[in-house]
Amino acid sequence: MSGIVEINGTSYRIGRLDAKKQFHVARRLAPLLAGLGSALQEKTTALVDLVSPIAGALSTMSDVDTDYILDTCLMVVQRQQGDGWQSVMVRDGGLLFQDIDLPAMLRLAVAVIQQNLGSFFPDGPSTPGAAA
Repeated sequence: MSGIVEINGTSYRIGRLDAKKQFHVARRLAPLLAGLGSALQEKTTALVDLVSPIAGALSTMSDVDTDYILDTCLMVVQRQQGDGWQSVMVRDGGLLFQDIDLPAMLRLAVAVIQQNLGSFFPDGPSTPGAAA
């Protein structure tokens, strides 16, 4: 299972997390999704009403958990380089490409989560076209 995402004119291939990694990412995301779920149940249209519970949940997540989520997700992402593909992460957890900024990194992580955990969280938010 893989999809292609284009960010800033660059193509990225979204790979598959194994079942154990999916589980560990899902359990670390649970507080964040719970906060988002409660905001969505209130059927609010104000952006601040959606952002506040997400920001609250993010602020309580440890650096270890957030690094785990980002590193695990980015380990299955590859960037198109000419006719081939190159992993965006190196084994020590660093990004190989210095032009991947915060918004791009988050979009890639979300694409991995959507592709790998989308059926696990069927009522969660979606961004159409994030992963093809």
